[in-house]
Amino acid sequence: MKLQKTGVISAVLVVMAISAQAQYSNPATLSGNGNTGFGGSVGNGTLGITDNGTSVTFTLNSGAGSLGNDLVLYIDSVAGGFSSTAGFNDNADGGRSAVSGYSSATQQSILTFASGFAPNYAVDIGPTYASLFGLANGGASSLNYITGTGQTGSPYSLTVPLVDLGLTADAGQSFEVFGTLVSESGYRSDEAIAGNDSGTQGWNPFTQTSFVTYTTVPEPSTIALGAAGLVTLLAVRRRH
Repeated sequence: MKLQKTGVISAVLVVMAISAQAQYSNPATLSGNGNTGFGGSVGNGTLGITDNGTSVTFTLNSGAGSLGNDLVLYIDSVAGGFSSTAGFNDNADGGRSAVSGYSSATQQSILTFASGFAPNYAVDIGPTYASLFGLANGGASSLNYITGTGQTGSPYSLTVPLVDLGLTADAGQSFEVFGTLVSESGYRSDEAIAGNDSGTQGWNPFTQTSFVTYTTVPEPSTIALGAAGLVTLLAVRRRH
């Protein structure tokens, strides 16, 4: 009987620990593809993704020197989305040009997305400013600016509410993400992160070859309920 109680108490302590952790972020650290076409700030860098159930933070730790161009993180979080950047012709400012891969009709790098990846949003992390856009085909100012913040150097980051990505807070939902390094004239490098792509650096077509799935943390009550079921199961097994 003493061993039975000890086992249950130990399981309860595990439940308490799991429940306490639920209020914190669910961290992921993603490596660049190792390419150094623009110097290696992204190709040799790391991308951190953390969330607390209501908002998610994307953080680039530059791999070589400071970030001289824009890391564009395409995010597939809701139904629909785009199969490529071919219709993105927004050149109203540098960040929009980077997301679009477009400066003019003769200066465009079209990125074709992989099967199973159709982004609806893009986080643009530039040297001095980071923004979240809703993706849309069209010309100048067609991308939907949602939020943004200034940057002062590595690490570069942006925090956005999950609802701004079409996700529900504390629901433990997943989204796909892929990052490409682009100049603010739409000139695409061979550096990528959270996946990979292929193409010849410049205003040339690229094809995405892989991406990453990230799952947000569920609300603490959900974890506690699942852990409580585990305790019940352990107690029943001890009795038998």
